[in-house]
Amino acid sequence: MDIRRLRYFVVLAEELHFGRAAERLSISQPPLTSAIKMIEDELGIPLFARNSRRVSLTPAGAAFYPQALRVLSQLDFACAAAREVGAGNRGHLLISFVGAMSLRGVPEAVAEFSASHPEIAVSLREMSSFEQLKAILDGDVAGGFLHYSGPLHPDLQYLEISEEAFVCCLPTKHRLADKREIDLAELSAENFIIYAREASPFSYDNVIGVCAAAGFSPIIRHYVTRGVTALLLVARGAGVALVPDAFVNIGLTGISFLGIKGSSIRSMSYFAWRRENINAGLHEFVRTLQK
Repeated sequence: MDIRRLRYFVVLAEELHFGRAAERLSISQPPLTSAIKMIEDELGIPLFARNSRRVSLTPAGAAFYPQALRVLSQLDFACAAAREVGAGNRGHLLISFVGAMSLRGVPEAVAEFSASHPEIAVSLREMSSFEQLKAILDGDVAGGFLHYSGPLHPDLQYLEISEEAFVCCLPTKHRLADKREIDLAELSAENFIIYAREASPFSYDNVIGVCAAAGFSPIIRHYVTRGVTALLLVARGAGVALVPDAFVNIGLTGISFLGIKGSSIRSMSYFAWRRENINAGLHEFVRTLQK
């Protein structure tokens, strides 16, 4: 049924006068009369009783009126909701992140955005950087906080979040733990705990690159998928690890962080999203991150 005609019916049912209804609708009487007849023909029943002096609703018309009003109200609500979402004032954002981004202000950024945009619900989903790239490109998440190195994907847009040096993580009882910084070559005979390449190729390549720049290939004893797991293993004396500087603030006991002399390799963190994503809420989120 034509929505415009349904609106005409509702107004006439409220006015019970063709002249006043037409004036309220800003149309002439003939189109109104025609629209009402089309509705009655479509339903196969009269909705109004008419004579020269008055217009009244038939029993069928009286039953039809509240339902028509409900349909129009729901339609108005749906249109308003769509406009709100389209304007970035309402909706839901699913954002992916690597766990280490919890140390780089991601929870605070989400809280700030939620305070200024209470009608947009933000959900976080932890994923590796590698998993995030596929999820963002496939549209499974709106965007993600990730580590990345090498050429940036042409279908994605990136906002740099942080650039950090790598630091060395040693057990507090290690012979070098009291130093402020070390020559990484001093650890060439140590057992290393590093990210598994299939879980985070960017982190893996960065660690291998830092060691190569120091003139050795690390003895890899343990593979992990999260930085915090590496730190917990270090605290238990299972080896040493190289992690981005943000981990210094993690607050774990039993570990010491040392600077690495002469290292120029950096851990880069970004927020990434698809170039073609037109979600206004997402772009509001990006603007919050840019502040």
